[in-house]
Amino acid sequence: MDNFLQNQLYRWTYDKLKANPKYYGSDIGNPAIILTYLEEMKHLSISTVRHSVAVSRIRNKLLEKFPNFDNRVKYKPKSKKQL
Repeated sequence: MDNFLQNQLYRWTYDKLKANPKYYGSDIGNPAIILTYLEEMKHLSISTVRHSVAVSRIRNKLLEKFPNFDNRVKYKPKSKKQL
């Protein structure tokens, strides 16, 4: 995946999280954001599915970076031990 596409996916994911953090930042947020991405794509291909997985990974990174979007209860990550 090239940098241009990576940046587009990052921005798309951030916009979705910002628009609806209760839904996309919740425990069902990963499957929800993947489903939304696939619904917005008009044709399914291997690369589309690969990109949907990238969107899920980006979502997890964004939730770490912006904890105000994180509304998970069941799957909230444990705090990292500081060395």
